[in-house]
Amino acid sequence: MMDVRNMRFQSSFFDLIIDKSTIDALLCGDSAFMNTALMLKECQRILREGGAYMGISYGTPDNRVLHYKRPHLKMTVQTF
Repeated sequence: MMDVRNMRFQSSFFDLIIDKSTIDALLCGDSAFMNTALMLKECQRILREGGAYMGISYGTPDNRVLHYKRPHLKMTVQTF
């Protein structure tokens, strides 16, 4: 088992990360915003430069996009 806030992968390891509702699960728990911020920071660390993070969520863009636009992240957001 691995904690998404502290993954045991090398930095810049992945070309693509697919999050299928992990953000939804984190946002339902204790310290939701902090845990979400830690997960996204960790995903950014293990994603190679030029890689892509695809988030699939049941939440509306209004309730999710703010998490991807935090100052500690360097993500370009596109919603579909």
